[in-house]
Amino acid sequence: MRSFVKYKIIYFLLLLFVLSCGGQNLFSKKNRSKLNIVDYQRYLNKKFKKRRRKSTKYIIVHTSEAGKVSTLRTLSEGKRVGPRRRTRGGHANYTILRNGRIYKILDHKYRADHTGLSMWNGLKDLSSHSIGIELVGYHYGKITVEQYRSLTPLLKELQRIYNIPDKNILTHSQVSFGRPNTWFRNNHRGRKRCALNFNRSRAGLVGRWTYDPDVAARRLTSDYQIKKVFYSAYNKNMVKTSPEKTEKILEMVKIEEAVKQELVTSSNIISADNTAWNIAGEDYNDSKTIYILPNGEKVRGNYAGSEIGWSNIPTGTKVILNQPEIIENSDDPVKIISGDLTAWSYAGKGYKKRSTFYIFPDGRIKDGTRIKDWDSLPLGVRMIIGYIGPFPLGSEKGKTAWGIAGKQYNKKETVYVIPGIGIVTGDKMGSFNDLPKYSKLFLKRRKNGMESKPYTGQR
Repeated sequence: MRSFVKYKIIYFLLLLFVLSCGGQNLFSKKNRSKLNIVDYQRYLNKKFKKRRRKSTKYIIVHTSEAGKVSTLRTLSEGKRVGPRRRTRGGHANYTILRNGRIYKILDHKYRADHTGLSMWNGLKDLSSHSIGIELVGYHYGKITVEQYRSLTPLLKELQRIYNIPDKNILTHSQVSFGRPNTWFRNNHRGRKRCALNFNRSRAGLVGRWTYDPDVAARRLTSDYQIKKVFYSAYNKNMVKTSPEKTEKILEMVKIEEAVKQELVTSSNIISADNTAWNIAGEDYNDSKTIYILPNGEKVRGNYAGSEIGWSNIPTGTKVILNQPEIIENSDDPVKIISGDLTAWSYAGKGYKKRSTFYIFPDGRIKDGTRIKDWDSLPLGVRMIIGYIGPFPLGSEKGKTAWGIAGKQYNKKETVYVIPGIGIVTGDKMGSFNDLPKYSKLFLKRRKNGMESKPYTGQR
């Protein structure tokens, strides 16, 4: 009898333990290996305090609007707010690099501070009711195949643990809202643009919201771009019928994705319909937002309003987010990739082009079409944008610096790669005679359309 009671007590205690975990079957080592998860929790800011969420009803997908190094540092250690203050970190549960590698910033059972001012279906402070997943990259770029390949099983596992339906997987741009500003008189959608480029079907999701419940209930004012990207394919009759999966909704998915891709491809270029607010959301006047005018001039977001005027920013201006102060002051044709300054920071969509070259610390040279794993690009790589070459230099006729570059041979925009010396611009070359073997020259691409050929040389 005592033995029976003893086992019953043990069984009861085990049951209590399982229930205390919220019924969660936490990721096993097998699943972690399958999902390629790197535990990054030891880098959390020491001031961050772990606490459980009030509930887990949603999963929120973000784009980090930065590269790998900056993303990992910000999510773990916190982001700078002003010159002296930093947040306490813990800004996501997971982040997925462009090569598909998953980093666990904070265990999924804990509250990550990732949504800020947010609301969905009347529920506010979604950080206390959702898991946050950051995809390294920009909302006006492309989410990689590898990211979707890792995100899909991660979502399915989290959905299984917390019983979250497909439709409750949302983007930060859908759930964030802002206070009145230059463009809105009332509380409104559009504060963030995170994951505007997120393709639900590529992540294996079917169910979706066909309308914004908070806009429909008049709690918030609609944002033009958010509405067009996420809901323009669905008519009012569909909304009244059901926000759940229907045959009609499935037919409209392709239309939604087509609209989204059209907007995303040019979404960081200002036009008559694409304002600074549409592109940057609440970061439109931030000091880390750079406006690159058609004439090449760069203006920080915190000065753009006073120096240009928000209604006077010229069409064709490019907007780039999260850029440190150093970028606009450098007119050197040779750019250096660092934690904050990525290939995208310097070249935008041109970072993958054949006319963009990367010179590695070990001497290898690759053009943008030859690089596949952007997250593993080592810090200190040099890059040049809009060039043709490399042309091998030699003493024979036609292979000298003058023979190749003509009058441009000693100009700043002409770039030399000299073994044993490194990368030198033409205006800083001491001598052009007796250059070492394997020296190379790059010429600035002319505006008449001169193309560079694929470089298949030294690897």
